[in-house]
Amino acid sequence: MASGAESPRQKMINLMYLVFIAMLALNMSKEVLTTFGNIENDLTKSSKNLKNLNDEALAQIRGNARTDSIIWKEPNITVNKISALANDLVLYIDSDIKQPIIMKVDKNDRNENGSVEDSIPDYEIMDNSVLYDELLFKDSDTPSAVGDSLIMFIDNFRVGALDAIDNSKIGVNDEVVKRNWDERKQNIRLQIIEKFSTDSVKITKKKKNWLKYNYYQFPEIASTTKLTLLQENTHTMIASVISNVNEIILGEDLNKLTPIVKGASAFYENDKLSGGIVLGKYDQNFIAQGVEINGREYNPNEVMENGEVILEKLGINVGRAGAKKLTGTITFRRLINGKHEIFPIAIDHEYFVNPPLAIISNTDMNIVYASIPNTLKISIPGVSNDNIQILNPKSIRKGKLSGEYTMEGEVGIKGKVRIKVKDKVSGIVSPDVIFDVVPLPKPIAGFSGKGSSQSRQQIASGLVKGSFNNERLDKGLSLKVASFQVRIGLRNLGVVRNTGGRFNDRVKNEILKARRGEVISITNIRFNSQKIENGTKMLPPQNDVVLTVR
Repeated sequence: MASGAESPRQKMINLMYLVFIAMLALNMSKEVLTTFGNIENDLTKSSKNLKNLNDEALAQIRGNARTDSIIWKEPNITVNKISALANDLVLYIDSDIKQPIIMKVDKNDRNENGSVEDSIPDYEIMDNSVLYDELLFKDSDTPSAVGDSLIMFIDNFRVGALDAIDNSKIGVNDEVVKRNWDERKQNIRLQIIEKFSTDSVKITKKKKNWLKYNYYQFPEIASTTKLTLLQENTHTMIASVISNVNEIILGEDLNKLTPIVKGASAFYENDKLSGGIVLGKYDQNFIAQGVEINGREYNPNEVMENGEVILEKLGINVGRAGAKKLTGTITFRRLINGKHEIFPIAIDHEYFVNPPLAIISNTDMNIVYASIPNTLKISIPGVSNDNIQILNPKSIRKGKLSGEYTMEGEVGIKGKVRIKVKDKVSGIVSPDVIFDVVPLPKPIAGFSGKGSSQSRQQIASGLVKGSFNNERLDKGLSLKVASFQVRIGLRNLGVVRNTGGRFNDRVKNEILKARRGEVISITNIRFNSQKIENGTKMLPPQNDVVLTVR
């Protein structure tokens, strides 16, 4: 309402009046008369609803003036002056101007016994202008005494409302409220002048007096509707004044402001405090007179933006890990009854500082193994990989990928290795991340196929293989068979090398000649891995493979 913009309904009504003017020379149809009657009915309901809402709001302001006269006395005086003038105008229109609408029996609404009892407005007979012409005019150019009185009541409302606003003492005790009220007054004045002007209306090159332009020789229903619209505009104007006053007073009630700390819940050690303290307002002009945080005073103009204290601008280091307090006061100074009074708003917020835990993971396993390369992923939240420094152990070196490291040849101390990481920029050192260091177990040798008793053909085409019986370790090291020896019964067939665990042709031929029940032993098996000393170190298994020809 404070904007002064016309509602869609009002725009529609204005358009309908243009249609009326264009149709004055024609006979009005019953449908058009009924349409305007329905508009009038809707406006009447809207006007009554607005009045009820305004009465409630005015009662609230009167109550506020009784309980808090310093803030609400002057707003109550101003609003009630304008409201009294509005009531005079509305009551005069109802009692002396608006003519009652004649009712008729509703032939389409019958009771169960067939009788017709209900009545409805008879808009169809309101096509003549004589009633209002005789009431408001002596002749076509001269208003009657009633017409003059209508203009007088409208002028009284306009002049009186403008005077009440111009001489209002709203904010006399509060410089901020006064400044805001002074900014709003101009828009309210423009609304009143626009909607309640009785100046002559210029039509082409001629001027027509306001009363004649709006009411002379208009159909009765059109004049009635216009009078109802005038009443609704009056109630709308009161609602606009109340809305503006409430927004200004309640929006600047410093006793009801509560600081809300946002974005300042958890940090890492030695981070800079960040986030904001919001006071429920977003206003670039809303600046406190004092800001004190954690015992230090700050210049409000330097640390506040749009009614919010920007914590980054305080330059506070959150310090070591643990629960921390953000305390202080935001102070406002207001001129009340000629004296500057202080309104302190206390801040009491708890946040948590987390230690800068390094995130270290072995991409292949959950533990690290002695004497072999272990690939580790190392990072610190909020720290770039370039700024990470490994302090301990010295066996860790950077890998090829960002954030990847290799620890090789580490045996640890008492079965454990402590990895310590530092942020080179801030100097923050993370707590140790501890890994167990365990010896690499011997792999288990196996053979493809099912069981230890297989046919000659199955054995000859089979495959020697190895496993640690540990999914992550098997995946990480990916064992390969480097060599093994084969014996059939008492015949030693020698060493088979670099065949990926398969027999060479000579051994296959001998196996195919083996007798049923003869034992084939695969011994001196050696495994290697590309991750163990570039694949040159040999790993013996825990066992040999023994097969029987069936």
